[in-house]
Parts: sequence; C-alpha cells; structure tokens
Amino acid sequence: MGLMLIAGVGAAQAASDDEKLKELERAMNAPSDTGMAKPKMRTRAIVFDNQPQTGSEAAESAAPAVAAAASGGRDCASLPPDVKAIGVDFAIQFNAGSATVSSASQGTLDQISKVLALSPDRCVIVEGHTDVSGNFDKNMALSRDRATSVVNFISTRNGIDRKRLVPVGKGSTETMQNLDARDPKNRRVVFKVVTG
Repeated sequence: MGLMLIAGVGAAQAASDDEKLKELERAMNAPSDTGMAKPKMRTRAIVFDNQPQTGSEAAESAAPAVAAAASGGRDCASLPPDVKAIGVDFAIQFNAGSATVSSASQGTLDQISKVLALSPDRCVIVEGHTDVSGNFDKNMALSRDRATSVVNFISTRNGIDRKRLVPVGKGSTETMQNLDARDPKNRRVVFKVVTG
C-alpha cells in the first residue's frame, strides 16, 4: 500500500510538471510589450590606437555589438527590478543542504530547457526561494546558489545561452500566498519570462 501511495504521488507530480511546462511555454510565446517599438541597434567598431586593423581584428572588436544586436540588444543582466514578467514555479529538488541539482529534477530541467529554446530572444529570471526555517542570511545565500546552479545546469547541459538567464536569490522574502511560511512547498524555483 505504501508503494502505491508513493507511485501515486510521483504520477501527480509528473502531471503537475506537465501543466507547469505548458504554462511556461505559453509565457515564452506571450507577446512582448507591443506598445513599444524595438529600437534599431547600430553597431560600431571602436579603435583605441592608431594602428590599422586587419579584417579579422576589426571583426573581433565588432563581435560583442553584433551579438547584442542579434539578441535584440537586450542586456538580460541589467534588467530593472520592476520588469514585466510571467512567472512559473517548479519544485526543483537539490541534494540536502546544498545547491547541487538532485538527479530527480534533472529531467524536469531538461524539459524546461526545451521550452526556453522556443524563444531564444527572451530573457528569463531564475529565482530561488526558501521557506522561513533556519537562518535568514544562510537561506538567502542558499537560494541564490541554487538559482545559479539551475542556470548553470540549463546552459551547460542543454546549450541555452547563459546571457539570457538571470539567477536571483529571494530566500524566504516571497513565500507562497495562502501557505504557511514554514511549509516546505515554499522551497521552489520560479522561472520568470520577461515580457516588457
């Protein structure tokens, strides 16, 4: 009987993850702020010495500007704190007391990566959250480390551009509504797709 209960919980979690993946996909496909036209990016190569550049040197110096133009010119690392975003939370598991992603959540992160690949121009804020149990400062650091670990996993294992992903540690500052702040369900990772 205990095995059926565990299997039932696993099936319920899988169904929940499927719904959240669909929600994340809808967020990735949501229109950006249409009231604002995208500014046209201009690229320039800046030379700081009087030596003439070869063709390859000129291309190298222009590469960052070209890359920024190709990604829509958005610097995901410098998003304002009040940026418009659609958030979807996942119960990503980590090894006890660490920021190492548990093998139980690697498949979920692989599926999330597939959804993120659908819109390669979108910035995504990856927030780590904890419950209020334990030391506030340690929870804040752990949530930041876990968000960074998720970003590294997604970019390294699945080839998602690291520049698109912004890890943020929230600690226990934003517990879930209608839930006791000590409830372990507050330990989650929220993927916020930037829309504005």
